[in-house]
Amino acid sequence: MTRRSALIDTRVIYCGDCLDQLAALPNHCVDLIYIDPPFNSNRNYEVFWGETKEKRSFEDRHASTQAYIEFMRPRCVQLARVLKETGSFYYHCDWHASHYVKVMLDQIFGENSFVNEIIWKRQSAHSDAKQGSKHLGRVHDTILLYAPGEDYYFKHLYKPYEDEYLEKFYRHVEPETGRRYQLGD
Repeated sequence: MTRRSALIDTRVIYCGDCLDQLAALPNHCVDLIYIDPPFNSNRNYEVFWGETKEKRSFEDRHASTQAYIEFMRPRCVQLARVLKETGSFYYHCDWHASHYVKVMLDQIFGENSFVNEIIWKRQSAHSDAKQGSKHLGRVHDTILLYAPGEDYYFKHLYKPYEDEYLEKFYRHVEPETGRRYQLGD
């Protein structure tokens, strides 16, 4: 079944709570959605913004993981509503609630709309796994990709390695072909 897509003015920046702003948008009008919402980290954040060093802050505290999911659910329902059949939806999260978020998104989009779990490795080592800690280092975020239809747009982007990188990580050269390679386990 093909849904009819509405057009919206893409030159507009909508400000305010996304739940209010999304309610004003027509169904199936957005090609790509990437959200980086609060992670349910149980922390308060403060930043000083721009040249004027304006203080901006937000709380990422919820009474429970269930309260966090119930905060995000209506927003994700609205995001699913505005997403085109050929669109894609990316939800950026971390270890605090990623597994609960996936279950919620499976309920909203349907399990068959899940495309990928993308692991974004932030760093190789992390200071939260010090001696005596009872967990390994938490070094990655998760991005969950959903698409409501099979004909969603996706394009692999490839960029050639820079010479410095090749020389550092692909030090070995096949004499016959000149191709570089690295040794692995």
